[in-house]
Amino acid sequence: MSERFTQKPVIMDDALSTGKLKVSQLMTLVENHPYCAAIADIFKTEDAKDEWIIVDHIDTVFKRLKYINEHFERFAIKAQTKHISIRESATPVADLSNPHPLIFNFDEYILGKDMNNDLDCFAIYDAKNSYFDNYDMAKYANKLYKIGLGALAQYNLGYFKDLATNDRRYNKLKSYRLVSNNGQLFLRGITSVDKYFEYGVDFTFVVAMLTLHRDMQQHTGNEYQITSAGVSESKLELFVADKFTKDAGEFGKVGSALAISTNDLGQGSLNFTKIFRVGGRLHNGIYLFPNKEKTRKHKLQISHSTGVQKVLTYLHEVGLMLNDTDETIDELKNIKGIKTPDELRAHIERKITSPNSAFKSVQALKDIFKPKIDNQVKGFVKLLEMCNKAEELDIDYDLKEKLRYIISDILLK
Repeated sequence: MSERFTQKPVIMDDALSTGKLKVSQLMTLVENHPYCAAIADIFKTEDAKDEWIIVDHIDTVFKRLKYINEHFERFAIKAQTKHISIRESATPVADLSNPHPLIFNFDEYILGKDMNNDLDCFAIYDAKNSYFDNYDMAKYANKLYKIGLGALAQYNLGYFKDLATNDRRYNKLKSYRLVSNNGQLFLRGITSVDKYFEYGVDFTFVVAMLTLHRDMQQHTGNEYQITSAGVSESKLELFVADKFTKDAGEFGKVGSALAISTNDLGQGSLNFTKIFRVGGRLHNGIYLFPNKEKTRKHKLQISHSTGVQKVLTYLHEVGLMLNDTDETIDELKNIKGIKTPDELRAHIERKITSPNSAFKSVQALKDIFKPKIDNQVKGFVKLLEMCNKAEELDIDYDLKEKLRYIISDILLK
């Protein structure tokens, strides 16, 4: 995948952040979004346009998203199967992991209400597999392209295109989601025409910050900080923590936090999960996620098939998650098994070094959990330090998410 489409961390520099943003400025992120009016109506942003949202590093993340909106134009077209052809790029395309990506050609397509002709775009993310899956041939087609038999794959795809041309049962109308960047056009996803709602990273950030702003107005004394953020044009992950920590026994000082994420290319368009930040300074510490059974109580997951009005209504549930900190910290204090920190360290080490582990090539991660620690309660602090070092590693975001769940699962047993 091209570096420009890779999810990257946002650097949180206190010296470059005011920690505040006006509602009117925040709304510029969605001024061209199809759901801008719905957001404005639910949150009454016109009345609140001059209010300041006070959240540490809100302006830092805003600037990154503003840059993405200015350099990545996202839109969708509609097309029928019979109007689509696929070929490999004959000339290398710079800045892509596959220098010869597949090109989708639409000889006829609909943009808005207008019919257009002849459009080429490079397939990225999982777009080509989504297309191949229509014919249960993703593995087969990818293998053919990999071993230099792309012409055979295209022969098969041409057969299905001929079927679509002559038999409407095979001719599907779908939405093809595109992104333009640096004068190049890319196909980023294929979805249903009428059962998919794309919210995006800008929408997610705006409604999340407005939700926090509303919560702080309703609950005097609540204050929040963005402690971590990772962004690409299709993916967003934010960790928003309480500014005030509370005592959680052997876990030390713990802050309640929310993991907020969206993935335009996945099943869950919006995710809000109640988590905890343990130890560390403002931008450090480790994040603990509740186990799967408890996550159902502490998680709001909204699918791409959910209409915008329901999405905005569901956001009221986020306020409930933000204000149940005492109850969940009591759960932390009652957790058993933390008297043997070296056993927990060894368990984490086994998980990340097993033959089937996704982390087997990340040597730095293995090295962190190698040193043994005293099997005493005091050694639990050392274990948290190890976990904190793992959290700070610069690794792929999907891998880091898996690592967080492994650590949380072991520590919160």
